[in-house]
Amino acid sequence: MTGLNRRDFIKVAGVGSAALTLPLAGAVARASAGTVSPTVLKGTVSASGAWQVTASELGWTFSGSVGPATGVATRSGTDALGTYSETTFTFQSGARKGGIRVYNSASAVVFTDTYVKAAANAKPFPTITGYPALPHRLSHHECFGKFQFNTFSAAADSPWVFFDAKGNTFVLSAANHFQEARTTQASDGSIAAGVLSSIGSLPAGYTRQTILSTKAGIGAAYHAWGAALTTLAGKTLPANDTGPILNTLGYWTDNGADYYYKYDQSKGYTGTLLAVRDEWESQKIPMGYLQLDSWWYPKGPDNIWDDLPDGTYRYEADKELFPDGLSAFQRELGKPLVVHGRWMDKSSPYHGQYQFSNDVVIDPKFWQSVMEYLRDGGVAVYEQDWLCNNAKPGDNLTDADAFFDNMAHQAANGGMDLQYCMALPRDYLQSTLYPNLTTIRVSDDRFERSKWDAFLYDSQFAGSLGVWPWVDVFMSAETNNLLLANLSAGPVGVGDALGKLNAANLRQVARPDGVIVKPDVPIVPTDATYVGEADGKLPAMVATTRVAHVGLNYRYVFAYARQSTPPEQTYQAESATLSGPIVATENSGYTGSGYADYQNTDQDYVQWTVQAAAAGTYTLMFRYANGGATDRPLAIAVNGASRTAAFAPTGSWTKWDVQGLTVTLVKGANTVRATATGSSAGNIDWLGVSRGTVPTEPSQAVSVSLASLGLTGPAYAYDYFAGTGKLVAQGGSVSATVTTGTYWVVAPVGTSGIAFLGDAGKFVSHGDKRVEHLSDDGSVHTTVAFAPGEGPVTLHGYAPRKPTATATSGSVGAVAYNTSTKLFTVTVTAPAAGNAAVVTIAP
Repeated sequence: MTGLNRRDFIKVAGVGSAALTLPLAGAVARASAGTVSPTVLKGTVSASGAWQVTASELGWTFSGSVGPATGVATRSGTDALGTYSETTFTFQSGARKGGIRVYNSASAVVFTDTYVKAAANAKPFPTITGYPALPHRLSHHECFGKFQFNTFSAAADSPWVFFDAKGNTFVLSAANHFQEARTTQASDGSIAAGVLSSIGSLPAGYTRQTILSTKAGIGAAYHAWGAALTTLAGKTLPANDTGPILNTLGYWTDNGADYYYKYDQSKGYTGTLLAVRDEWESQKIPMGYLQLDSWWYPKGPDNIWDDLPDGTYRYEADKELFPDGLSAFQRELGKPLVVHGRWMDKSSPYHGQYQFSNDVVIDPKFWQSVMEYLRDGGVAVYEQDWLCNNAKPGDNLTDADAFFDNMAHQAANGGMDLQYCMALPRDYLQSTLYPNLTTIRVSDDRFERSKWDAFLYDSQFAGSLGVWPWVDVFMSAETNNLLLANLSAGPVGVGDALGKLNAANLRQVARPDGVIVKPDVPIVPTDATYVGEADGKLPAMVATTRVAHVGLNYRYVFAYARQSTPPEQTYQAESATLSGPIVATENSGYTGSGYADYQNTDQDYVQWTVQAAAAGTYTLMFRYANGGATDRPLAIAVNGASRTAAFAPTGSWTKWDVQGLTVTLVKGANTVRATATGSSAGNIDWLGVSRGTVPTEPSQAVSVSLASLGLTGPAYAYDYFAGTGKLVAQGGSVSATVTTGTYWVVAPVGTSGIAFLGDAGKFVSHGDKRVEHLSDDGSVHTTVAFAPGEGPVTLHGYAPRKPTATATSGSVGAVAYNTSTKLFTVTVTAPAAGNAAVVTIAP
């Protein structure tokens, strides 16, 4: 079975946490919001049960009441997170104990609620009735923990992020018991952090914690919040080169890959994959690992590999595809494997053999058996998919933890890492409990332009918790997708069919041994981008990451437009003639009073009468949303002459884009009809009309200050794709008009006056898999790492005059210098014995 998408099987109702319709008005008794950046925290509790937490230098107060409190006591101490001051108390007539622990240096407050006696799940602590009246909110919801601004709908299990126009931020979330945690907001605006309402009572000894982090800066607040959670959980954070999935290029066969549920019929499935390995080797791009998606095991009541919609029958290699078993294939392949897992089918023989919760196995004996089988099969990473629905355990106090704990612990016993896919926000939080949970999918299937926003915003969520984001599969010739995957600092994997590999592109990411040269942290949106989008302005996306060396911080900036030039005339779809489509308002982001929602796959149409002042060339612009995974083409007829336009996916039904078409109009009235041609259609918001040939792709101005990048001195901003750059004075900005993607390497000017741009052939030109050491004490000193047998590497940079280059290990060529651009290049060769060259570049 091919051509099916996971979205076709997602049941929206009941996914994630209960939907919440939340007021954006302030909570009762809120404090005013200040703007000073440092945070000094203090917590107090009175005998009346009134409690208060102040962030004095931000001018913020958080408050609530638990009713009469006894045994109020304050003490100081130190734990893994740092020095704290904690106030403890008893409330609910002695039935519960509470605590407010303040970590000033960590910008965090932990609230503790312990049930001394079993009791009803009611009156959660903390219930926050007073908090800063900040204008903007952000949360993550449902499958993939997708970001959303200014709403907490379906986000009861998400961190709740509040921020103002200057980026001053607080974050509130569960600090343990993530799977049953529930944050809600009452009609008066008060916020309660408690337990799922479907759980009626809580046992004696049940202790749950809530964390509040405050910080100047949205990214800084995410980081402080996530660092506190992972530290409290005791998680050892995985490095960005942990295991083959993070250290090396990989080949993927999941949805969107060329060999997803299909293969070269002349070779068989395993023969096709072995041929892909050989092709990579012949192109001098070693494959670091191979991913086997859900096709590799039998599914459904018929126990067959290509039953795409159904659950797992047995979790073992399908005998038709792997007649000699998984381990025999892996030995022949000679590469570690990443293997996919889903939920269990109702027909699976595991029912009755193991303990289940909904359609997943929570029995430790099952997970021990599975992980032993995978270990023996040469598996490095187990990928648990479908977590937001089909593979979701029951909502109670035990089952989800049993599912995740047994999976993680047995994988660790076998020396394997984990990846989560289609995770709920609660599953992101759950990752803090498992050192071997190293990667998580942060956007929907088949990475492409419509997924970029979700990838970037959700990478902030993942990265703050110490788990590396995975964009999903794409093709090696897709340069911007490849670049963003590289900048994620997570996995980089492609899914090209035989004969399609773009080895030259992949060499911009990895060395000849397949090792990825990557940044230190995931690329995430700037604070200004968050504020602009939350304010409804939809600015160009500007996202950054970095590489740090001794006294030198290098920034990598990717920017792309998200708005187009508005048309001269606009005709709303809901006011047009509709034959089949209906006027709908379900999906947000439309203009006017609604949009046209096509009901049938064929012959439905929307028709407008367009007035033209003169005959000639015009550009038609259709604003539309296509939340599907494939194009939904429409036949566009102008005065009877028809052409087909693609209407590509936009990423979701609430994300709108523009489809353009250049046509000839007559003077006066013209008929424009958009007819479904067999694939239904996207939702149409309006038809825009402009004279002449007008670009319809997004185009926006951006300006990024050096200060916002954390650079205090002058820097050189190098446009990677244009091959040109500009010296930016201290306190200055990098500015441009961007369209589909502009990428800058921003290098500080060191003491030498040189801005060292690193490896000219790599996206991340200063990454430590290429540049092991870098400093500037009046001369640039760098140690350049090579793959075994690798040829010369070209270094480049900016210098006010021609520099000199010498090597104490390895060798350097002549320095080439352009007196006009002031850019220099020099080739470096590894020493005969060893894989590192030590180079000095002097002004």
